[in-house]
Amino acid sequence: MKYIKGFDGLRCFSVILVIITHTEIKHHLPENDYIRDNVFYFFSGAAGVNIFFAISGFLITSLLLNEKAINKRIDLRKFFARRFIRLLPPIIPFFIGILIFMVLGYIRPAYVGLASAIFYISNFIPRAKFAYSPESAHTWSLSVEEQFYLFWAFILNRVRLFKVYIITGLVIVFCLLFNYILPLIPLSINGTDYVLEEVFFTQRWAIPAVAPIFVGALLALVNFENKWDIHDKFSKGKYGFLSLFIFLSPFYLPDFLLPMLRFFHGLGASLILVWIYHNQNSRVVNFLEWRPIKYIGVISYGLYIWQGFFVRTGPAIEPKIWLHELPYNIPLTFIVAIISYEFYEKKILKYKNRYTVTNKV
Repeated sequence: MKYIKGFDGLRCFSVILVIITHTEIKHHLPENDYIRDNVFYFFSGAAGVNIFFAISGFLITSLLLNEKAINKRIDLRKFFARRFIRLLPPIIPFFIGILIFMVLGYIRPAYVGLASAIFYISNFIPRAKFAYSPESAHTWSLSVEEQFYLFWAFILNRVRLFKVYIITGLVIVFCLLFNYILPLIPLSINGTDYVLEEVFFTQRWAIPAVAPIFVGALLALVNFENKWDIHDKFSKGKYGFLSLFIFLSPFYLPDFLLPMLRFFHGLGASLILVWIYHNQNSRVVNFLEWRPIKYIGVISYGLYIWQGFFVRTGPAIEPKIWLHELPYNIPLTFIVAIISYEFYEKKILKYKNRYTVTNKV
């Protein structure tokens, strides 16, 4: 599958939303306010993560389906090699930097949180200070993606497509239900009663957090098989407007559906991906391919990693030093991400070619 124009542009806006959110602009708005709960969601880090998730589900599924269609199987060894070559280069120096800062006392020594991030299970850590690291907290989304990769590649390789649809649908349904159920589960610790959401970040658990990824995967399946004549329909402008309308769901969803906001937003993002896929020469795609936007999208993974080091989850986190403060932290995030990509990551990414799948037809 050739390069899809426009996706890097979406990554650009996604990572910018995450960085803006971690400056805690939202906290200047009143709690339970419509603008804070509905309107701001569209401009939030949660929205950015939803877009990242939708892109991951759509792209990975499309690539694996194409590989299996051509070669009758998926080379799992090469798939995971490519994933690790893509994911590890920027995150290894990030982890080393976090560890050094913890030892020096510049940041809180949450070694459990750092270890959970290293092993891609940080989405399951409790809220307690001994486990929660503000610098590595954002790696919860990377954990969800990695857990998806481990599960999904094996499923697509072994299971027939009609069963893949069933599995995808069931996972999405469970995600929707767990949005309502998990936060309310009672829990007792040392004689004190809690609900699960008070102890864990339940919205970051693999289920329900994986919903936007599976929605992206579902749309990739439909697009791959051209079900319901999706290719012809999404080459038309009206389906682009429909996709945008669903993407803007945070503006109009009623309160009782807000727990499912991630699903609706992920669905809108996934539909936009399909529209972009079939409108590669549109003005929208040309805008997303504008060189500065595209470049930020290309280095978006590094930006996402390093904003955790400099911007963290907010300006009020203690302890901190000058590089955690505005106006230094955001420029430093971009500078380090650019240097990392241009002089380090590029060299390692070339090794992905060794694990490119050769067509056997």
